[in-house]
Amino acid sequence: MKYRMFVTDYDDTFLRSDHTVLPETLKTIREYEKKGGKFVIATGRMLSTILKTVKPYGLKGEIIAFQGGVVADVNSGEIYAKKYVDKTAAAALLSDLQGRGCYIQVYNGGNYYVNRYTPRTERYALANSLEPVVVGEDIAGFVAERDLPLDKIVFGLDDYGLLTYAQIEPVIKEFQAKYGELVFNSSNTLLIEAVSKGCTKGEAVAFVAARNGIKREEVICIGDSLNDASMVSWAGLGVAVDNATHDLKEVADVITVSCDEDAVGKIIREYCL
Repeated sequence: MKYRMFVTDYDDTFLRSDHTVLPETLKTIREYEKKGGKFVIATGRMLSTILKTVKPYGLKGEIIAFQGGVVADVNSGEIYAKKYVDKTAAAALLSDLQGRGCYIQVYNGGNYYVNRYTPRTERYALANSLEPVVVGEDIAGFVAERDLPLDKIVFGLDDYGLLTYAQIEPVIKEFQAKYGELVFNSSNTLLIEAVSKGCTKGEAVAFVAARNGIKREEVICIGDSLNDASMVSWAGLGVAVDNATHDLKEVADVITVSCDEDAVGKIIREYCL
């Protein structure tokens, strides 16, 4: 088998826009695994919630969460690799974001905290079946007082009229230049994500591949957003779904159908079976 490992982003790649997965997709994955292939989900979602979400799919092996910040067993939850956001950089960033009046969401293990409850908070809570803890506008103070180690920081800039990737890209570059200990990208046109350097999906995929004795050229990665670029560009075959951002399509080797057209199943059948 040329491609021994297949890695997919979750939202808007593996998951369709109606938040379902086609039975045909799952059937294809099972066939791929029976032939010796390794199927891995790499998501920006929390580990605790994604484990519950994907349980009905009957997957096995590793899962990547927090955008590469943690690698765990998809069934037991055993942690294989984990890295928190640098505390000094996190404190400085949170203070900066508060000064800008941004919506802020921070993650610590199985909990997440927000400075205010908004419609986007409600959507996130519904998608993950987990309500946040609202701590007020001084979220930097809340984190500092409790010395909370953070898995990821998410903030919104749409309050300032930044509604497209083209508009958000310069802001990401600004923050990246200012906070070199962190990595900034986006999985959503309304939000920017920050994790520690070394916590990208690409680096997590490389870890999983090495852990299983799989070479880079034997890996396929597929995604839809900017935070998938590191793994799509690293893979032996990098794939962007048709609904992907322009930036991701530029680094992909192949552009396939949209997430609503069984993109994951189609690529597995074309390149792996």
